[in-house]
Amino acid sequence: MVQYFTNIYEAVSSTFVGMGITIKHIWTKPVTLQYPDERQVLPDRYRGFVHNDTAKCDACNICAKACPVDCIYIETEGKGKERYMTRYAIDFNKCIWCSLCTENCHTYSITMSHDYDHSVYLRDSLVYEFMDPASPIPCNRTTRVEQGFWVEPKAEKPAKPTVEKSAEPAAEKSIEPAAEEPAQDHGTADDEGETK
Repeated sequence: MVQYFTNIYEAVSSTFVGMGITIKHIWTKPVTLQYPDERQVLPDRYRGFVHNDTAKCDACNICAKACPVDCIYIETEGKGKERYMTRYAIDFNKCIWCSLCTENCHTYSITMSHDYDHSVYLRDSLVYEFMDPASPIPCNRTTRVEQGFWVEPKAEKPAKPTVEKSAEPAAEKSIEPAAEEPAQDHGTADDEGETK
C-alpha cells in the first residue's frame, strides 16, 4: 500500500518538475534556425567540403600522398616542362575531413570551405571534378608564368647578419695547439725499472 502512494507522489512531482522547465523556456528566445533560409555562422577553422583552386595548383601530389584514405585523384601528362595536369578530383565518399591536404599544400590552392550541405541521390555525384580535362593546366613554374597562371611568389631569404671581428679572436685562432707526436718506442722496461 505504501508503494502505491509512493508511485503516485513520484509521478505527480516529476510532472511538476518537467512543466516547470517547460514554463521557464516559454519566454526565452528560440534558437531554431529556419534552414535553408537561415544558416548557422560557422567558425573560421570549420572543416567543410574541400575546395581546390586549380589555377594555383601545380600538381605536386603532396596532398594526394598526405591523404590517409586516398580520396584525391591527380592525373598528369608529359614530363619536365611539358608536364600538364589533366585531372584533379576529390571523392567525398571517402573523405574524412582531416585537413592534412590543406596543411601540406605549399601553394595554398586547396582549402577547407564552409560548405556542409551537399546532399545528393547518387554516390557517384560526390566525386567532385575540379577541372576540365579539355583544358590542361601546366605544372612547370616558367610555363605557368608564361601562360598567366598564378604562381606563389618566392620568399626572399633573410640576409645573414654580419659580425665584426675583433683583433683578439683572430689572434687566438692563429695560435693552434701543437699536434701530438706519436709515442716513440725506447725499449721495454723490466721488473726492476731498467730499459733494454
